[in-house]
Amino acid sequence: MVTLYGSAFSTFTWSARLALTEKGVPYEMAAAKLRTPEWGLMHPYQRMPVLDHDGFRVFEAAAVMNYVDEAFEGPALKPADAHGRARMWQWASAFSDYVAPSAVRGVLIPRFVLAARGIAVDDAAVHAAAAKAHTMLEPFEAALGTSSYLAGEKPSIADYLLLPVVATGGQLEGADQYSHGLPSLNAWRKRMAARPSFAACLPR
Repeated sequence: MVTLYGSAFSTFTWSARLALTEKGVPYEMAAAKLRTPEWGLMHPYQRMPVLDHDGFRVFEAAAVMNYVDEAFEGPALKPADAHGRARMWQWASAFSDYVAPSAVRGVLIPRFVLAARGIAVDDAAVHAAAAKAHTMLEPFEAALGTSSYLAGEKPSIADYLLLPVVATGGQLEGADQYSHGLPSLNAWRKRMAARPSFAACLPR
């Protein structure tokens, strides 16, 4: 039995759901009880998602996706060659280190989580984070100008990590918008959104 703990509205949980769906793995969703001692035993940094497969647990989206790819039959989520896999992990790491801090923590969480809870949001800080996220996405734009996907001609873990952040960012307007003016990135987003897994995993 496979259980994915998280929130459908979390971009990292969404990435894990995309991987499970692409592999054709049946799973159940369960809520992540953040900021509780019990959750700290599942994820030491109080984040999400966490995957439980028959009692084996793994946390962090990239690790979850890699486990899903290696533990289950189905279409590969990683390139077959060493160069392709290195490129995939390169972009996965770049996303986590450079894009996610500004796009997710700097823009998406304030706009879609804090504001929804009635918590005051610093607009200037959000705009600055969006501008930084745009800059951090420029190398992705350059890469996607020469390749259909981040690690070659098929989507990989790197693409499924990036997709929710770019797709959610497309709902933003004005100075919050961090993917405007990046035509190759937005063409890639449309290709990814055309895949059946995208519609199947859209947060409701």
